[in-house]
Parts: sequence; C-alpha cells; structure tokens
Amino acid sequence: MLGRFVSSLVSALVLTTTTATAASAVAPPPQPTRGPLPGVTERTGDGQFGKGQAAVVADLNGRPIQLASYTTVDMQNHGGPFALWAWQPDRRRFIKSDYADSAVSPDGRWTVGRLESREELGKSRLRILDRTTGKSRDVAIQPTDYTPAESDNGGTQYPQMRWPRWSPDGKKLLFTVSLARQGDRSAGVLILDLPDFTPRFIKIHKALVTVGGFEWNNDGTRFLVRHGRLGSTTVRLYDLQGKATKEYQVRGRPGGDGRGAFSPSGKRFVTACLPLEKAACVWDAATGKAVTRLPIVSSGRATTLGWYDEKHLLISTMAGVGIVDLKGRVTETLLKLGKKSEIYPHFSALK
Repeated sequence: MLGRFVSSLVSALVLTTTTATAASAVAPPPQPTRGPLPGVTERTGDGQFGKGQAAVVADLNGRPIQLASYTTVDMQNHGGPFALWAWQPDRRRFIKSDYADSAVSPDGRWTVGRLESREELGKSRLRILDRTTGKSRDVAIQPTDYTPAESDNGGTQYPQMRWPRWSPDGKKLLFTVSLARQGDRSAGVLILDLPDFTPRFIKIHKALVTVGGFEWNNDGTRFLVRHGRLGSTTVRLYDLQGKATKEYQVRGRPGGDGRGAFSPSGKRFVTACLPLEKAACVWDAATGKAVTRLPIVSSGRATTLGWYDEKHLLISTMAGVGIVDLKGRVTETLLKLGKKSEIYPHFSALK
C-alpha cells in the first residue's frame, strides 16, 4: 500500500507554470527591524488566549541567519488553528499568511509556502515566489489517483508534508513526509531541485518525526533524522538516494533552526537531547562523541535550536531567543519573548 502511495505522490506533482530560471546573485534582503511582532498570543489563566509579548531587540541585518517568519495561535479561530506571519522585505513588515508553513532560500530570493486544501484531505500546493520579480508558480500535490493506505486501526491515511528546509547552497528544498494517522513516523522526504523545482520522493520509513523531521548536513550532500523510540534514539545520516551512510549512537532530535543541525565546517552537530528538550547536546561528527551540553530554557514554548556560526548556537534562552557560545554563555539576545507567549520563530540561514 505504501509503495503505491510513494509512486503516486511523485507522479501527482505537477508544475502549473513554466520552470524557474537559474538563480542569480542578489543583495541580501532587509531584515526585520527592532520592535514588537504583530499577532503574537499568550495563554491566559482561564485557558483562553490574549495578546502576547514578543519583540526583535537586535539589528538582524548583516548576519548569517534570517528571521523569515513565526507561528502563533490564531485568536480568531479560538485557539485552534495556527497563524503564520511571514516577513515581506518589500513592505518592511510581517504579514499574516495563508501558508501552513514556508521557507526562504539562503540567498533570500525564493519563498516557498505550503497551502493546504480545506476541502480535500491530503491535497495541498506549494507556492514558489521569486522575490526578485514578484512572480509565483504553484506545485500541485494531488493524491487523488492512488489508493490511500489503510491505517492499522482503520481509516484512510493521507500524506502530510511539514518542515521545509533549504539546503545550505540553496539548490534543494526538502520536506518531511508522513501519513496523517502516523504523524510521528516518516514515509520519506520530498526534495525539489533548482532551477526547475523538479520534485522527487525518497522513501524512508518510520523515522521518528515528532516535533522535527529531516535536516540537511552542512553542505547539502546528506540529510539526517532521528530513529528509534522516545527515550532511546539514534541519528542516521542518508545520502541523496536515501541510503543510510552513518548512524550515530546519540540522543535527541537534530536542531534545524538558524544554519541547521551541523556547524558550518561540518565538524559538529547539535541535538535537543533531554526529555522535554531541556538541553542541547553538541556531538563530534567524526566520532559521535559528546562535546558539550548546554541548557535550553523554553518556558513551555517550542524550542529554537541550531547553529549560528562555528562557535555559537542559536537557542531558546530565559529572555527569548539568543546567541549562545559553547560554554553556555548568552552573548546576545535577538528576540525577547513573554514567558507565556505562544510563538515559534522560524530562523534560517542567510548568505
């Protein structure tokens, strides 16, 4: 059954406009300015949601990372669905988006957003926007011509795509794919290759994808993901054909924020390694041995974790989100967040 799902998912991807032109060098787009972030919510004492506190408190221009968007609870939907607020450089502000999630390429040129269908389960589109021209095109995902797999407890399983990740060179975009009734286990990855945004599906079964999925290595030649059960996991590295090339006997979910799970040199990688993601563990990529462990203070918010540069991590702190050295010292705070604010900022790499 899953085999039919895999082949049908690939065949059902249709580019609805002409192919993209090769990416050209562009100046880095302006980044969010200091000040409060709109639309942020927080949970009140009666279980409802009210206006939350979140603000940019540092100059984000000229950095190796970008604050591309953030997700918060949508108060207009009574605390149900989430709202994504995307940074629009041309308008110099965050705009509430229809995307379920989105990602901006490392050169700042391309934005890819995922649009879910409210009428048909399992059907969605990827909207690809060229920021240099303002033109967009869609990749339609229409799993209507395959027989969906049946779950163990009955009911139809539909594919769901999450956590878009650009490769460090900006030439590939990866999505984690799972089945709706087995959302904590992977079906595989979907990779779109530039310049044509040609999609291909790679089948990788039953990786553990609870609060994060597949992540790139430092040069985009491999990707990695967590396997096993909560409390007893490993991290596997795969090549671009889906062959496992290495397995690390380490704990935790690879951190995918900022410049990703691997340091820029590829010598180290980081995972959220304790229950409830209370710590960040840095590991030697050659040996898999522990290098250091740092505290994560998320105050109940979703964890931000990834590399900032070779000697610093981007990480959740007591104040919000900051840059932390490998001794655990906060060297700079980028976002200040209220303790009860329901927000997940989406930081990614910027050339």
